[in-house]
Amino acid sequence: MALKIKNLSYRIHQKALIENISVSFEKGLLYGILGPNGSGKSTLLKTIARIWNPSEGELFWDEDNLLEYSRLAMSKTLSLVPQHPSLFFDLTPFEMVKMGRYPHGCRTTTADQEIEKALRRVDAWHLKDQLLFHMSGGERQRIYIARALATESPILLLDEPTSHLDLRHQLEVWHLLKSLVREGKIVITAVHDLMSAERFCDQLIILNQGKCQATGSYHEVMTADLLQHVFGIRQIPGNKFEPTN
Repeated sequence: MALKIKNLSYRIHQKALIENISVSFEKGLLYGILGPNGSGKSTLLKTIARIWNPSEGELFWDEDNLLEYSRLAMSKTLSLVPQHPSLFFDLTPFEMVKMGRYPHGCRTTTADQEIEKALRRVDAWHLKDQLLFHMSGGERQRIYIARALATESPILLLDEPTSHLDLRHQLEVWHLLKSLVREGKIVITAVHDLMSAERFCDQLIILNQGKCQATGSYHEVMTADLLQHVFGIRQIPGNKFEPTN
């Protein structure tokens, strides 16, 4: 099965935040969405997740039209880990991850097992009874990833999931995403670090000013022209980068 988006656009007050984006996402690959600040990465993820309904375009999960799915059906199909989740109640990690079981019914006999499994996969089971308000940003980020895992949805979207993590947990999250891909999930993540994109992402979608500039593997898309045009940088010896002006 594949997730297919065709001519996807989202506008606010006639301003296009993303415009005419068409991409197909296949199982077995880890997809990275790259672009400068304001290029539309978060908007694309939220539009795919139907947090924001597209102004134009189509969303298909295999042959099913996702724009016709109920919220419950969407929750079973797709999970989004936002970059800056809102926290209105002082829940424990166990309670937060339990919310991810909502599409399946929180009172199922396997619910507690799936919650424990998700927390252990992000190295957070030992935090299960602490309060989220008292935890660091990186610890909370791992809890939100666990909540998404608990839904058991076949598609996982993440908005810069390693941005608040220390080096060890950054690497653990990337390795977790790779393992989820091997298990058959479609994983799509916004990423800002070119070296992480090169090392971990199988395919890249490059955005600039709301439009898709290129798709393909890192070495297919990261040409000198694209680095200068989209990111305003150039590569120098030692696999390093510097501004072009």
